[in-house]
Amino acid sequence: MAIHEGVNPIRAWRRQQELTLRELAAAAGRMPVGYLSEIETGKKPGSVAAYKALAKALGTEIDLLVAE
Repeated sequence: MAIHEGVNPIRAWRRQQELTLRELAAAAGRMPVGYLSEIETGKKPGSVAAYKALAKALGTEIDLLVAE
């Protein structure tokens, strides 16, 4: 629902799983928290490797994390 309301898909999945930025960044292989924040806010597009790590950490597919 949040995704349809314009929330970044990564943020929506993270919040649904009740994870902090720091927790998700750690679960995604020690990703810098600032980098994750910039992806969530749209300041950086994020690399394929970052999306792959985030999808794995969130237990979902990359396709569901990419905003259209």
